[in-house]
Amino acid sequence: MDEETNRKLLARRRFLSGVAMGSAASAMISPWQGSAFAATPRFVNDPFSLGVASGDPTPDGFVLWTRLAPNPFDTESGLTDLIEVGVEVAEDLAFTRIVRRQTEIARPDLNHSIHAEIYGLPPARHYFYRFKIGLLTSPIGRVATAPLLGSNLDRFKFAWHSCAHYEQGFYTAYADMAAQNPDLILSLGDYIYETSWGPQVRRMPIDEAWSLADYRLIHSVTKTDKDLQAAHAACPWVFIWDDHEVANDYQGDVGKVVAGFTPADFPTRKRNAYQAFFEHLPLRRRSMFTAANRMRIYGQVNYGNLVEFNLLDTRQYRARAACANEGRYEAQLVSRATCTELQDANRSILGAQQERFFNDNMMRGTTKWSVLVQPTLFGTLNQKDNRGDAVAYNDGWGAFEPARQKIIENIRRRNDKASCVVIGGDIHAFFAGEVKMDYANPASQSVAVEFVGGSITSKSFSYERFMAMLPDNPQFKFFDDRTNGYGLAEISPTRMDVKLRHTPSTWRRDAGFANLKHYVVEKGANRLSEA
Repeated sequence: MDEETNRKLLARRRFLSGVAMGSAASAMISPWQGSAFAATPRFVNDPFSLGVASGDPTPDGFVLWTRLAPNPFDTESGLTDLIEVGVEVAEDLAFTRIVRRQTEIARPDLNHSIHAEIYGLPPARHYFYRFKIGLLTSPIGRVATAPLLGSNLDRFKFAWHSCAHYEQGFYTAYADMAAQNPDLILSLGDYIYETSWGPQVRRMPIDEAWSLADYRLIHSVTKTDKDLQAAHAACPWVFIWDDHEVANDYQGDVGKVVAGFTPADFPTRKRNAYQAFFEHLPLRRRSMFTAANRMRIYGQVNYGNLVEFNLLDTRQYRARAACANEGRYEAQLVSRATCTELQDANRSILGAQQERFFNDNMMRGTTKWSVLVQPTLFGTLNQKDNRGDAVAYNDGWGAFEPARQKIIENIRRRNDKASCVVIGGDIHAFFAGEVKMDYANPASQSVAVEFVGGSITSKSFSYERFMAMLPDNPQFKFFDDRTNGYGLAEISPTRMDVKLRHTPSTWRRDAGFANLKHYVVEKGANRLSEA
C-alpha cells in the first residue's frame, strides 16, 4: 500500500470514529433556521469535549465560545463541513426563561470554533448559556453583562493569572479560582506553552510547536483539563498574551526558529499561533488575525463607575530587543552603562497606535479605580552582573524605560480621579510593590501599587538570587517564587483587598489553596498595607 493511500484510509478511520453524517443526520431535527449549506451531523463522540467559555462583557452583551472537537487529540478530526450550532442564553439554569436564541455556523477554516457575539441584553444581569447541535447539548456556562458606564457599583471581584505550563503541574489553581466566584477572570499571558521543558507530571503531545496543527493540538490538550473548563464556565474572561503563546521572548515579527527554518519564516510561525489562539478563546471577530499578520487584543473593559481594566499588548508591536546579540532572539542581560538603546525614546513596547489608545482612554475614564493589565513585572528590577556592574533584562519594561515613563506620568495625572493598580505575570513569582515616579530615586512619589500573581504551574528560577536583589529594590515589598498560584482582588469604592493565593504543590490535586499574602490598598493612598 502506498503512502498516499494509507494516509487516506487513516483519515477515513479518524472520520468514522468521531462523526457520522448522511442519513443518520436526518433523524436529528434542529430547531434553528441556519444556512441551507450547513450540516447537522450525528456525533459518536462528544463534540463539546473542550467545554464552553465567555468573554469581553459589555453592558449589552458578551461573546460565547465553544469548538466542536469530537476527537480533541486528532489534528485531522474528519470535520470538513459547515455545521449549524444553536446558542441559547437564559435567565435560569433550567433554561425555562430563554432571552436569546441564535444560530452560528462552525467553519472548518476556523477549526469549527464558535464565537457567538450577543448584543441587546439589559446591563448588569446574570445569565446561563449553552450550545446545541440537534439533540446534543454542551455544558452550561455562567456569564453576566457589565453595568452601564458611570452607573453606581459597590462591589466587584476579579482574579488574574498567568504562566500555565501544561506539563509542570495540574491546573488546580483554576478550580480554586472558580470556587472564589469572581465576576471576571483576567488571563495575563502564557495561557499555553509552545515547548516541552521542566519538571513534568503530564506530557504535551509535541516538543515544540511550529505549524498550525501543532498549536491547535496544544490548545486542544490544554482545554481538555476539567479544572480549566470549570473556570471558563464560571464567569467571563478577558485576555492578553505574553510570549509563549507563540515563542519564548519573541519581539514583533522577530523570534526563535527551529531546525529547518530561517528567521524569515518566523512570521508564519506567529500567524499559526495567532490563529490557534483565536480559535480556542472567547474573542470577538474584531480580534481575528488580518492580512498584515496582526491580531488586536488591547482595549478597555469598564464596570460602572467603579473600575476600568486597561489591557496592554506588549508583544506584537514592540521594537527589537535592546542591544541583542547577532542571531539571538531570546532575552539576555545587557549593560546599563554601554547599551544606549535602553534610554532611546524612539523605541516603543506598545507601538504608536496602542499608545494613543491607552493615553486617550485612560484619561477619559470616570471610574474610581483603574487596573493596568499587562503581562510582566512593570517596575524596574535593579540587577548586577558577576563584576558588580548594573545590567538590565532586555525583554521587560526596564528595557523600555522612556516608554514606561509615559504611562507612569499618565497614571500620576489621573491620581486625583482614580487609584491605579498594576497587575502582571510572566516571572513565575509573586511580587508586591509600589510604582515609583522615578525608579532611580527610591524616595520619589508612589503613583500606583503593583502585584504579580505568581504562576499557575510554571516553575521559577532561583529564590536566593531574587532575594539577594531586594535590598537594591526597595520599591518591592514582597517576593516569593517557591510556590504557585494567582491573584484575587475585591474592590469597593474606598479600598481594594488583594489576596495572593497559593498552593504548596501543583503536583498533587489535593494540595489545596490558601492566602500567601493579603494586602489592602486604600483609595488615593498608592501604597501597600498588609491586612
